[in-house]
Amino acid sequence: MNEEYYEKENYSDQIDSLNIHNVRALLNVLTESPFFYQTDDPDLFAYLRMNQEAIGHFFMRYFGWELYVDRQAARIIKPQLYNGALKPSQRDMFDLTRRDECSVFMLLLEFYEKLLRDFNSNYDDDKRLRFLISDFVQYCFNRFNEELEDGESSERAIVEACRTLFPKLIKYRFIEQKEKAEASKDERLPEGLEVQVMYEFLPGIHCYRPDILTFKEIARLYDKSGSEESESAAAEENE
Repeated sequence: MNEEYYEKENYSDQIDSLNIHNVRALLNVLTESPFFYQTDDPDLFAYLRMNQEAIGHFFMRYFGWELYVDRQAARIIKPQLYNGALKPSQRDMFDLTRRDECSVFMLLLEFYEKLLRDFNSNYDDDKRLRFLISDFVQYCFNRFNEELEDGESSERAIVEACRTLFPKLIKYRFIEQKEKAEASKDERLPEGLEVQVMYEFLPGIHCYRPDILTFKEIARLYDKSGSEESESAAAEENE
């Protein structure tokens, strides 16, 4: 909803009538991290859903931000950046730049959708999906082999991309680590993995649609000239 809509509906008067302590808490939790989940604070989340129009007006009118709320998650969407003096490395935001990390993230979205189908589940279910890192890495291996017949991207590169990407996904609350253990003697991990880790998908993962951010588009980058080393050097130079 745009600013003109909020002005027409007179949501400015409504937010002044809300509980100041709840509003103050909401303004803080919505800006402290990329996602505010229903499980973080069920009562405060319920208050947000009940008054999301008035609170959404506040963000739109004074910041130009959009407020997104569904049954499980809320987030602030910032359409543009204002401080042009900041370098990309100086902004605290989820913004993948490395090719392999982008590809693995696209595959994680695909993997999430696959698990929803396999377990006959959906986003609104209260029980969250969990997965083993070994299963996801093997899924990546299979998908790369399907899309890249020349095998340009090695299994080691995929494992390394997971190793650097997953801490970012945890930081920005797309996934949560649940268990970590040494692999059993009869368990064979993909090459490059040393321990077995179980993760849980958090609701924020659903905000990214794999049918729009498709892995096939990312995979086309591997057909272009230029090495991973030169790409990495260029990214560091830009920062």
